Amino acid sequence: MSDFEYIIGFYALLLGLAVANVVVGFADMWRDRERMAIGWCAPLLAAAVLFGAMNTWLSTWVTHKEVLVTSWQMIAALGICLPYVFVSRAMTPPEGSGVGLEEHYLRSRVTILFALMVPPIFTVWARIRLDHFHFDEIEDLWHVARVLIPVALLFLPSRTAQRAGLVLLNLLLIVGLFRY
Repeated sequence: MSDFEYIIGFYALLLGLAVANVVVGFADMWRDRERMAIGWCAPLLAAAVLFGAMNTWLSTWVTHKEVLVTSWQMIAALGICLPYVFVSRAMTPPEGSGVGLEEHYLRSRVTILFALMVPPIFTVWARIRLDHFHFDEIEDLWHVARVLIPVALLFLPSRTAQRAGLVLLNLLLIVGLFRY
């Protein structure tokens, strides 16, 4: 087993949990659609987790020749993946709370948005420091935008701003899927 195969197995486990949580969340949204207001923020947040996970897979593949199994690499994997697992669970209110999904997001947005900032920060750190990978200027701007959109949303509490910001984040993540 190569170092990359070992590390990607760890990523697969963690990102698989996040993706599974999102799918279960979507199923719960559909099942409870008549009892609970869904809104736009929760589905957009779920899509951001899915697109973020896909971007993580692609980003990891790009550096597959440089990856070495070290304790720092494992810490980086946790920093990149665990926020997606957290958000995938935190995006839905506890069962029986009677709070709609969008209302729950708006109440929890600060914690969720901070969590969304962590993966791109750890990704850049890991690629530069651990994998000795150098980004070009466009890639640098893409990673900065992945952090700045959630930062901006911290200061824009309105429902409309949150929806627009999450749409923008998803568009950025979709573009990121085609950057390699």
